[in-house]
Amino acid sequence: MLGTVGELFIITAFVACALSGITFFWAAQTNVGAEKRLWTRAGRWSWGAMTAGVLVASGILWYLLLTHQYQYAYVYQQTSNELPLRYLISAFWAGQEGSFLFWGIMMCVTGGLLISYVKRRYEAPVMAVVALCQFALLSMVVGLQFGSMPIGASPFMTLAEKFPTAPIFQDNPHFIPADGQGLNDLLQNPWMTIHPPVLFMGFASMVVPFAFAISALWKRKYTQWVRPALPWTIFAILMLGVGIAMGGYWAYITLSFGGYWAWDPVENSSLVPWLLGVAALHTMLVQKKSGSSHKAALILSILAYIFVVYSTFLTRSGILGDVSVHSFVDLGLYNQLLIWIVGMGVLGLGMFAWRYNELPEPDKEPRIISREFMIFSGAMILTAISAVVILGTSTPILGHVFHESPSTVPIEFYNRWTLPLALGLVFLAGVGQLMWWSKMGVEQLNRVVIKPLAAAAAATIAILVLTPFAEQTVILPADVPTQEFAQASFTEGFGVFWDTYGYALMLLMLIFGSFFALFGNGAVLWRIGRGNPRMAGGAVTHIGFAIMMLGIVASSAFDRPLPLLDQIRTTADIENTARENFVLARGETRVVSGYEVTYRDRAVNDYGRDEYVLDITDRQGRSYTLTPEAYEADDGQWFMHPGVKKFFEQDLFVAVTPRAATGIDDDPDVTGGEFQLARGDSTVIGNDEYAIAFKGFDMEVPEHDLPGDTRLAVAAVIEMTDLATNEMRRLDPVYMVTHDNQERYVEAYIEDWDIRLAFTDMDVDTGRANFAIDGVDVMPDDWVVVQASVKPLISLVWIGFIMLSVGFVIALVRRVQDVQSR
Repeated sequence: MLGTVGELFIITAFVACALSGITFFWAAQTNVGAEKRLWTRAGRWSWGAMTAGVLVASGILWYLLLTHQYQYAYVYQQTSNELPLRYLISAFWAGQEGSFLFWGIMMCVTGGLLISYVKRRYEAPVMAVVALCQFALLSMVVGLQFGSMPIGASPFMTLAEKFPTAPIFQDNPHFIPADGQGLNDLLQNPWMTIHPPVLFMGFASMVVPFAFAISALWKRKYTQWVRPALPWTIFAILMLGVGIAMGGYWAYITLSFGGYWAWDPVENSSLVPWLLGVAALHTMLVQKKSGSSHKAALILSILAYIFVVYSTFLTRSGILGDVSVHSFVDLGLYNQLLIWIVGMGVLGLGMFAWRYNELPEPDKEPRIISREFMIFSGAMILTAISAVVILGTSTPILGHVFHESPSTVPIEFYNRWTLPLALGLVFLAGVGQLMWWSKMGVEQLNRVVIKPLAAAAAATIAILVLTPFAEQTVILPADVPTQEFAQASFTEGFGVFWDTYGYALMLLMLIFGSFFALFGNGAVLWRIGRGNPRMAGGAVTHIGFAIMMLGIVASSAFDRPLPLLDQIRTTADIENTARENFVLARGETRVVSGYEVTYRDRAVNDYGRDEYVLDITDRQGRSYTLTPEAYEADDGQWFMHPGVKKFFEQDLFVAVTPRAATGIDDDPDVTGGEFQLARGDSTVIGNDEYAIAFKGFDMEVPEHDLPGDTRLAVAAVIEMTDLATNEMRRLDPVYMVTHDNQERYVEAYIEDWDIRLAFTDMDVDTGRANFAIDGVDVMPDDWVVVQASVKPLISLVWIGFIMLSVGFVIALVRRVQDVQSR
């Protein structure tokens, strides 16, 4: 019964939204005062009725979720009896239908604020566009059926309605399950309760600059729209940016891939509107101040929302289901979503093309050495980055034309193209704030940039001197002999030079540019902050951006696994297989790259999940305990949630994979494992079958046994004894480092015993060495694969984004005050 009531309220809201759009449209079209007021009042009342319908329907859905009404498909699929209250609440937006409805709530709030605070001369045209967008959104959940054509997927559909052919409903149409499937384990995280609402508020508020831009084109008010639209634009990019940052932090502390950004298509699809929104903001500032960039401000405001809709299409059409872990399944809304994106594109781009010849031209183009030109250039770079990201994100869609199962582009695609664009962006972020509007020449520019440039140069030199920057970024051309390099043509030589030093040089320039933006905007903040703090938003934002870029470079480019090992499951897998982990048996202590790691215990936490207790002593002598989770869900899928120890200068990121999750128990023929010995130590392996003694290192490895690109080679002297026959064999596995800093191994093989041994890492100071063996078991029943990495200065990423957001808040307050004062 309640579900039927909920559906009626959604239908009521859907109809009221259409009436609101129509009445606001007629209010915008008429110039007769009394008639305009009448239509506007009808539009407001209709919007209020729509809002009431959405809120009541949402309240009913929340009640169904909280009271475990499993006869409804959405409740059954998203909740279970054991789900805590906060996740029962957040289950509202966990599924596709509920998230559309929650987005609708945010649109109701946005429209209500617009009606309350926007100037009356803008209300009718802007709200007509907002109502159109809300109508398209509500159509996704209205759940109507016209013949064979469905419109939307209702969150109040019952299980029997959704799965009519299921045998259980054939026999018992009134069957109600005793428990639900439960919320996806990855979504059972505190960040799930706040990240999606903030992101949806960003999506909803991004409609406002779009509506202002369409209204400006519609009513031929090509310049007046910017002032009232500025606060809404800042608010939209603030909320969307905070939502994206929350998602990145959620991924970092929840997923075991070891980062905060993986260039996942769904992640990218929310990043693109934010980048375009920031670009639109900057062009709007130029238009407001100097009267130029009209076209850019309009088209970027339009594109920002179009790509909000496009991101919805990517996420919810099911088209990325095979290439993104975040994508929703297809609910049959593919055609509706496609109509939505095409409709918004035709409306926005069509209006822009229709009015293009009428758009005003500036009296004169900005000089190159001017703040207007620098800000406009920065907006164009942001647009170019957006184009790169959306191109890479859309490759699965484009690939469907040529392949049945298209794949995404590799991460290197994004890094290769965005890195040089980021260089230009950080330099402009520094120069733009140092310049005054249309008042600066070459001489004045030199005077204001010299100090920030000198400080940036000093900081960059300090990075080179005090950190292992060069050795971790320069890629030596091991496959090009020196003689051939000397005889190469200029083009070939430059190619080799760039392959060797190009990445390092670009990172170095990015560091220099980030320091320049930091010091330049710091000087501006010092000057402005003492006089008029409300003007400091831009400087604070750019300082946050510079700090964030430094954190991204440090945590991504210099992220180092612990230890630098190759992926070893058995020694047969050693060659050409990379990994960043090591194995620990319960009760075992290993020293890995200066870190002492002990797998002490396994426990069950308050959520009923297995957590693995690791005691760690780091290089600075600090001791602490991490408890990463790893557990098997009811559907047989394994989830690994990392443990992170945070310091200002670095994080230690640790995830574990227990033996049961490796699949090794499914293959009884797989034997082997890893062990660590100090020089002079010995151990017994293989159920007391063999004794192994580590005698020491041999630095005199014959050159004819080594590849030509070997820079360092060390052999481990091992004596292995068959305890049944007392037969002893000497083994000399070799550990190598090549000229391009790659690690290689020459394994030792005892053919008649069918045993392979590899020497995989060493610590000369302590005399310890790591070995991998294949052909005999060395591990007990309880062991874990530990993935650990050190992430330098990752705290700067979060600090920088907080400052970036604070700057937007300062700018938002200022722009709101400006609008209210007029």
